Amino acid sequence: MAAPHPNQVAFREGVEYLFHSWTALKLAVDGEWGGHDSAAKRDWFVDTIVDYFGEHGKKVDTFDLEDILLQIMNDEFSIMLEDKSEQHISKILEQLFLDCTHGKYDLVQTLKQDSQKISGAFTSSKAQKGDDDDSSDDGGEEGEGGEDMDVEMGEAPEPVKKEKPEPIIDEDGFETVVKKGRRR
Repeated sequence: MAAPHPNQVAFREGVEYLFHSWTALKLAVDGEWGGHDSAAKRDWFVDTIVDYFGEHGKKVDTFDLEDILLQIMNDEFSIMLEDKSEQHISKILEQLFLDCTHGKYDLVQTLKQDSQKISGAFTSSKAQKGDDDDSSDDGGEEGEGGEDMDVEMGEAPEPVKKEKPEPIIDEDGFETVVKKGRRR
């Protein structure tokens, strides 16, 4: 089998970068909304779109492409896109395909940079959250007022038990039910 054409390779990379930076899909994969194999489903999604463009070429129908994006997001990740992001993604996909067929890879590089920014921001925000958690745990540079806030917890007080009144038994041996007073 012959090696794929550089334009095909660039298009596939561009679709991968686009799908890794698509907020709805990223949330679905990170949250495993498509199950434990959500990342594999995203990769399959990329393959499906690349194959769709391979079959239809420049005759891609925008509305069909949007429907495919909507259907896969709904069927595989249980997401109903209400933000119209499928329209934006389909326009980028069409432009990406046209650029790649003409040997222009600028959009691929832009998508790559965007994807790296998003994954970098995600990684750095995780690191910052971890740093914040560490600094609050060690109690290092708290003001003098912060020291007064520390309270040692002793044993929990024993719960106060309400004593139930003795049941009222009538002369026939039946218990009389007493209504509780209304709370206001």
